[in-house]
Amino acid sequence: GIKSLEAAFNMALWDWWSQVKQVPLFKILKNNNDNLPLTSYTISIGDLSEIGEKLDHANSCSILKVKLGTPNLDKLIIEEIRNHTDKLIRVDANEGWDLETAVDMSKWLYNQNVEFIEQPFPANQIEKTVQLKKISPLDIFADENSIRSKDIPIIKDAFDGINIKLMKCGSIEEAQKMIALAKRFDLKIMLGCMVETSIGITAAAHLSSEVDYVDLDGNLLISNDPYEGVKIKNGHLCISEKNGLGVELISKKRNLL
Repeated sequence: GIKSLEAAFNMALWDWWSQVKQVPLFKILKNNNDNLPLTSYTISIGDLSEIGEKLDHANSCSILKVKLGTPNLDKLIIEEIRNHTDKLIRVDANEGWDLETAVDMSKWLYNQNVEFIEQPFPANQIEKTVQLKKISPLDIFADENSIRSKDIPIIKDAFDGINIKLMKCGSIEEAQKMIALAKRFDLKIMLGCMVETSIGITAAAHLSSEVDYVDLDGNLLISNDPYEGVKIKNGHLCISEKNGLGVELISKKRNLL
């Protein structure tokens, strides 16, 4: 939509400005490039028989982000993953639960090495999130409920944390505003993404030293990414020290070799 177009223009401006200043973007933003968070790798909803293969693709990451929200299958998906690995899991319920399911799942998932649950209910059912937060042994994170900074004061008592996506909030400045507000309200912060190229993922990575959790794997989920940017090293994000975003067109890089 229009927000992803705004984000693209905004990233281009920040890339240009930090190249003019001859520094990496994270320095312009007064962030750092040391000990960046571990990123998770998304395991999407699909056939149970495909889970082993999907987990093979997640080798570079030590945390899994598992898409749930299909109540009859949710426990089976987690059990199948546990047949293969004991890696830490973050659950995204994708607005797919009712309150009874959410209470049951939060207690069950607590014993499955799960870190938190994202967006258990549709965004217009915030009163259910308030109820769940009081009962759940796991933290509850907002996704569809935290699109931009003005959403945060409304949801601050319903969630333990928020997810920030550049493609939804529209700019690095708006993401910074969301980070500042979340910290003011003592909310935990995760940087998320859509399925996208290394440009958007790398731009978001320049904010990652300011947040608690990172789910920046959108470029790993496509096979035709024309760019090269942020890398994953031992599960952690690793940003280049090059000026600007630190993103290169792969074909251009090949021509230089």
